Amino acid sequence: MLNYSTKIILTIILFFVVTNIFGETRYVSKTAGLSSAPPYTSWATACDSLQKCFDYCNSGDTVYVDRGIYRETIYVNDKNLTIIGVDTDECILDGTGIAGKIHKYAMCEFKNDTITLKNMTLKFKRVDDYSYYYAFFNDGISNLSNCIIDSTACSLGLLDDSIVNNTIMRNTDYGIEVGAYSDPEIEINNCYFYVLANLSGCTVINNGAGGGKFKIYNNIMLKATLGLDSYAISLLTNERIEIKNNLICRFRSAINEGSFQSGVKDTTFILNNSMVNCTTIGVLTGNLPKERIIKNNIMAYSKFGIFSENGYPVTSDYNMYFKNWGSPYYQVTAGEHDLIADPMFNNDTIATLNGNYDYRLQKYSPAIDAGDPSILDVDGSRSDIGMYGGPFGISYVYKDLAPKQVKGLTAVYQQDTNRIKLTWKKNTESDFTKYYIYKDFTQSFAIDSTKRIGILTDTLYYDILNKGTQKVYYKVTAIDSTGNESAPSTEINVTITENEEIEITENYSYQLYQNYPNPFNPTTTISYSLKEPGEVRIKLYTVTGELLKTIIEGTKNKGYNETQIDLSTYSSGIYLYRLEVTGAGKIPVFNDLKKMAFVK
Repeated sequence: MLNYSTKIILTIILFFVVTNIFGETRYVSKTAGLSSAPPYTSWATACDSLQKCFDYCNSGDTVYVDRGIYRETIYVNDKNLTIIGVDTDECILDGTGIAGKIHKYAMCEFKNDTITLKNMTLKFKRVDDYSYYYAFFNDGISNLSNCIIDSTACSLGLLDDSIVNNTIMRNTDYGIEVGAYSDPEIEINNCYFYVLANLSGCTVINNGAGGGKFKIYNNIMLKATLGLDSYAISLLTNERIEIKNNLICRFRSAINEGSFQSGVKDTTFILNNSMVNCTTIGVLTGNLPKERIIKNNIMAYSKFGIFSENGYPVTSDYNMYFKNWGSPYYQVTAGEHDLIADPMFNNDTIATLNGNYDYRLQKYSPAIDAGDPSILDVDGSRSDIGMYGGPFGISYVYKDLAPKQVKGLTAVYQQDTNRIKLTWKKNTESDFTKYYIYKDFTQSFAIDSTKRIGILTDTLYYDILNKGTQKVYYKVTAIDSTGNESAPSTEINVTITENEEIEITENYSYQLYQNYPNPFNPTTTISYSLKEPGEVRIKLYTVTGELLKTIIEGTKNKGYNETQIDLSTYSSGIYLYRLEVTGAGKIPVFNDLKKMAFVK
């Protein structure tokens, strides 16, 4: 005999089966061939077309998509579907070459639907008439994860509650556009955006219509080129906004936050972001009264840090500013705990697609444990300032790197005193201690203690020269508190003739420097200098000479260059690295090999 509880459970299960609330599982495969037949409920009878399968589906169905290239555009109305590819990179919905043949508004258009899309690539051709404005448009609830969208004009158009995570959006003029007709709740986390076009108004995340709640966490937002009126995030809503732990690079402005609606409903939180190399503004805010909490952010290499419109009160606190050539603040109250200092990133190279940038903090960075004490890092310590601090950041080992290469070394000959005046730009690292000045009579000399002529903390040094014909070469390095020495500056040559005629030149030579740090785990920087522009390749080998990989740097200008490599997928040991430089006419001009030690 079945007891009452068991009978109830069986009745519920039977109800779901009869009413099909759980939905069917269906399959799509390009290899189905002649065996393709409804209801497409096995791989053996899989549908050979996405649109055909979606047309057959009932609301609540799940569709699995096999590897293959599906050259289609999609339109679905009033169906709730879950669409899952078996391989993100190899399940490709490709609109290349079919612009305007089916739907011009979007390559994937879902109307009044609840759609879950996972593990798919949406790819199509850039067309001048914007035949496909969206790669994916949904007038309903969306959940996108683990996708790649290679877009024409805009990757995603969303009009209702949506979650987007672990998704790459590249080669697009716009990333995500959100309509606010139903005041949606939008979550965007752990995504990678690469905005390609140099268009006025191009935006990664935009809700120009106003309204909606937003959570934007742990994203990387890059723009291919500088300039024009572009925002990474533009949110005009009087509701709750949370923007945390994002990297934003190369836009005109990183964040445009405000409200075109009357009545303040909630607060804006801008916490633990790194906004770097944005040409004009880090945070543009304050166009209407609203509570704003802006803390633990790094705003570097832009004109302004925080810019408040219309004079509405905005307060900064626990933020770090560096090299803001206009001002850290405009109509903003400076916080007691704000810092103006070098954040000491591992590698502050401008972030680009597949670049070697690294915005983690070095060991003696003043941003470490300098955030709001009420906000904790993942290890329980006080929050670091920047994108890796706070509860949504990461825990990592701070590297003790050498100071940056000394830049801007110049020489002036003072004839009345027969002195050479050397000057250079000051290093900004918090653990910097002193400079070493080196001198030799041989071009491209290697630095060592026998050629050191001065130790000082200033950026000015005088050297007395003997009268008569001579050639003298100088280099300068920076030293930190633990004795790490930077790569040498560009070499300066001073030539004096018998007639006391002076020629001063910067002498670049082809040179491969020792990697630093060395030993390392798992990343290290390889630096080199070029006498003339050339095509650069860096090759990595095992200690027995087996080629592991080739890093193609492309054409580099003469002077000092560096690149970062990561050997986390390799085992500990001694490795070799080679620099190959090819000049004009594909003529090899330089080749050198050095050892490095990887210790886990």
